[in-house]
Amino acid sequence: MLLDDQYFKDKVMNCFGDSTTWGDDSTGGGGNAISWTSHLQDFIPLKRVNNFGVKGSRIALCDDRDDSFVERYLEMDEDADYIVVFGGINDFANNTPLGTIDERDAHTFLGALNIVINGLNDHYPNASLIFMTPTKTSFAHATGNYPNSFQRNATGNTQGDYTNAMIEICHHYSIPVIDLFNTSGISPFLRNSERYMPDGTHYSPLGYEKLAHRIVGELIRYLI
Repeated sequence: MLLDDQYFKDKVMNCFGDSTTWGDDSTGGGGNAISWTSHLQDFIPLKRVNNFGVKGSRIALCDDRDDSFVERYLEMDEDADYIVVFGGINDFANNTPLGTIDERDAHTFLGALNIVINGLNDHYPNASLIFMTPTKTSFAHATGNYPNSFQRNATGNTQGDYTNAMIEICHHYSIPVIDLFNTSGISPFLRNSERYMPDGTHYSPLGYEKLAHRIVGELIRYLI
């Protein structure tokens, strides 16, 4: 264990995210048991780690689904000492407008982040909030045509623009943000990337384990 057992023995962490938190293995299978969340207690002796990942979930409201972060953040059925929020790739891939840092429009990326950040702070006042930017993507989807990290989506933005927007609003509120977009150590643009990211976006069991190591390395700085 990296940190003292007694300090964490009563601590609970809620992990709130999309398919990468749920544990999608890129073949239509997977689940919480292979997610990066399933490895956290191997390193940090938390009492419990709860997985609130939903495949395809965006941070902002959209017309074709009802499972956005804005709609779900009050539905976590357990209070927690730590809440880790990991999302945004589906907003980029599905052309959510970026918006501005001072708005509260739930249909824009920054507006929705504003709502989620302030809502989590109000609803879970004793929890420490930590955000994580989504990792790079080059999605080889069977039917959909999605931009990779360095291409522009229909709003004219790259994934880096969404990453920078998340970092900016987290810094605005002095919330720690782990920048996995730039420092995850795993990329679909590397040779032999299929070992960790079979479809260029989701992870294999080995990929989730490697991602968990990287997350823990950053996460422990914000837990005490």
